[in-house]
Amino acid sequence: MKIKMEIDENLQEEEIIVRCRELSDDVVAMQRRIAEAVHAGMRLTVTRGDLEYFLPLNEILFFETADSVVAVHTATQIYETHLRLYELEKMLPGSFLRVSKSCIMNTGMIRSVRKNITGASEVEFTDSVKKAYVSRSYFKVLTDKLEEKRLKK
Repeated sequence: MKIKMEIDENLQEEEIIVRCRELSDDVVAMQRRIAEAVHAGMRLTVTRGDLEYFLPLNEILFFETADSVVAVHTATQIYETHLRLYELEKMLPGSFLRVSKSCIMNTGMIRSVRKNITGASEVEFTDSVKKAYVSRSYFKVLTDKLEEKRLKK
């Protein structure tokens, strides 16, 4: 594989082009990693009380809806956003995944998943005591997403 960079001072917007013979799993994984790297510096505007904060996306563990308010959870704090879950789903990078009607998780921050056959499965996050839950109907989607990130022989 060759990596080539071209500098074009007339370019309006930066662009990354990947040329390949076929759309293999490796190429798709590379595209996903590039997209996540591009989004890594992005921030979400949230509030707590009367203060407005600009949170880096990689600090967010999960979003959850309760009483028509969308809470934004980091390892140590809870903020609010005016955005609805369906709006967040459209704008967040691929590392964020809908895991129930009321929750979107940052799969990059998941430390463990405790499967529950009869109900929602419990998820623990890296460097946090917080937990969230995955409904049974979304469990397979989550495990598939986590499998993509797993080291393979």
